[in-house]
Amino acid sequence: MRAPATVLAALVIGCGAQANPPHGPHHDPVNSPEAKSRCPEQWKAAKKAREQLIGAMGDERRRRAAAEAVLAQARCEHAEFDRWTIDAGSQAIMAQELRAARLQYLTAKTLYEEAAGYHVKPAEIGAYALAAQLHLAFVRKLDHLAVPVDLHDPAARATFKDEMRSLMSSFEVEAALAATRALDAAGVESGGEVSGWLRSSCEVLGALDPQGGAAYPVCRAGGGGR
Repeated sequence: MRAPATVLAALVIGCGAQANPPHGPHHDPVNSPEAKSRCPEQWKAAKKAREQLIGAMGDERRRRAAAEAVLAQARCEHAEFDRWTIDAGSQAIMAQELRAARLQYLTAKTLYEEAAGYHVKPAEIGAYALAAQLHLAFVRKLDHLAVPVDLHDPAARATFKDEMRSLMSSFEVEAALAATRALDAAGVESGGEVSGWLRSSCEVLGALDPQGGAAYPVCRAGGGGR
């Protein structure tokens, strides 16, 4: 009875399969006409900004515009993922819902990575900090994921919960890494929205990697300030 639980877990494991995508205008995960973004206005703005940047990566103004447009879409897609619910149901139904949630997560994750890849502050800081929150959002979904109603064998049900806990740990690692990257990217940047991003990154490390967080003066001082 182990296989059904493993199938659901495998859908989530695939979330990390697209690590380290290329960055910049050549990387447009939702730029194709076939793409079905849940954020059409932000999708259009990001597409236009990418197109204006082609052949002009040395133009910081255009690069900044692209980073900000892509980050705006990432935040919108992230919000859509946050609203996603996976209710208790059969293994088949839950697998379908989890697959859809995974795709939405990947859309936001890839866009955050793209936005960070333009190396324009403060968008780079925000992309990493918000990616950490995205990973934690998946942790929460897995934590609240019900055991499929047609998974009756006690051993299989226990295996399902164990696999979800293991997956949660892997996403927590991703969250800590993203928070660390946000703090590294920040340097001496602070104030405005950056303060909130630094504060949330410090909170992530405080919960998941206290020793790592203590290495950053901004975290020792209580976050990003005001």
